[in-house]
Amino acid sequence: ASEVERLYVHLGQAYVFQNDWEQAQEAYEELLAYAKQHQLAALASMTLNRLAILAIQQSNGKPTVRALLDEAWHIAEGSHDQKALAETAWNLAQITGIMWEDLTSSLRHGELALSLARARHDQELEARSLYILGVISLYRGDVEGTMHYVETSLALYATIRTEPTFSGELSLPHFVSGAPLTQALTHRTSEAWCWGLLALTQVYAGQVLGSIHSGRRALALSTESKNGWAQVLSTAYLTYGLLDAGAFEEALELMQAAMALARTLPPMLSFQRLLTALGMTYHAVQQWQEARSTLEEAEAVAETLDLGRLRVVTLSQLCMNCALTGEWGQAHTYAVQAMALRESIDRAMIPQDFSFHYETEALLRGGDERQARVAAGLAADLGLPGERWQIQAALGTLYEAAGEPVQARTAFGEAATIIQGLAEGIKDEALRSRFLAGPPIQQVLQQAHRVANQVPQDQAEQGGAPRRVVLQTDESWEAS
Repeated sequence: ASEVERLYVHLGQAYVFQNDWEQAQEAYEELLAYAKQHQLAALASMTLNRLAILAIQQSNGKPTVRALLDEAWHIAEGSHDQKALAETAWNLAQITGIMWEDLTSSLRHGELALSLARARHDQELEARSLYILGVISLYRGDVEGTMHYVETSLALYATIRTEPTFSGELSLPHFVSGAPLTQALTHRTSEAWCWGLLALTQVYAGQVLGSIHSGRRALALSTESKNGWAQVLSTAYLTYGLLDAGAFEEALELMQAAMALARTLPPMLSFQRLLTALGMTYHAVQQWQEARSTLEEAEAVAETLDLGRLRVVTLSQLCMNCALTGEWGQAHTYAVQAMALRESIDRAMIPQDFSFHYETEALLRGGDERQARVAAGLAADLGLPGERWQIQAALGTLYEAAGEPVQARTAFGEAATIIQGLAEGIKDEALRSRFLAGPPIQQVLQQAHRVANQVPQDQAEQGGAPRRVVLQTDESWEAS
């Protein structure tokens, strides 16, 4: 049976690698029929798990996937095979948590998988289970817990990397990994996911340089493993750190190359996430039309694949795009949609959901003052380095509207200082000029210049001077 299993599993993986879904389906269904005919419960359960992953990769509906997982669990439980039970628990954890956003069930299955893996001294499954528990922790807003899980998992992968594998057996893959063709490549790809998750978590912790290092490691591993699916998401993870560090040129170059690769792969979760990250990158370099079309495509993909939490970020970015190009009616529509969807999701944190400040102004302009104040508070709490100029500009606008000129001047001045620092980090002159010429950037710089010269009466009496604001003209920087 073991030789038959190896043959069919490797055959199925090879078909998935070539995006030949029909042939992969046939291979796994033949293996399932063989397992049932010979009453091989563990093999039947593992094959049902592979069919469930294949169904997710083909964007099949939840009922189909749920039926396969339920049967896999029922067979594994009845057989008392601890490996099959552990693998099924792990698969349930990844699918219910990442795809279906049922964090309670995902946590329960993930903890069971980890416990069974440790009882069997299965380091590879233990490392995979720790990764999934790290993802769940991040969704629940526990950054410290996520780092603990991921670092423990990476320590295991460092050990696994030095140990040769002779069995030829292929463990279950992450559904966003496509189909690694060997166990060594599966290990490498799984380790890349861990580095990617660490990179994302370090962004939340404010460890920007650490995030960039982890993102580069994730991308290097996924490139070595020749796994396009992993390369796409690893690039997105690296890009988040680069954007926060103001390294816009490198981020744009990497994202455009990753998008070319992504368009050769089946559209699924990773493709939608990359589209949104590319839209964010276009925003950073002030390419507003490119950002709009990219984000609209991301929204269409998310809606088609029913990716609820990912739609939140895309809608929020579209709100930002419309707000900064003066389309306040559409910005208000996107803000309301984003907030409604955000409130419907049972989790404390949605990765890269940091554009509340634009929703704030759109809601204010639409008359939703209460929601606007909630969004403004959240923006201030979650603001990252790469978001600070927008947050400060939004706060400046709110302070002006509230008749608080001193606070408005401070906020706009801080926004202008941050913009100047970001511009100085762009070495390509054409890209820097386009960045500075962007209407939102120019608007903030002009507002900073205006309020800096509106000296309040009490400050004038004390002989205070407004702060010096740097403005950009068509040819050069000019100090006002």
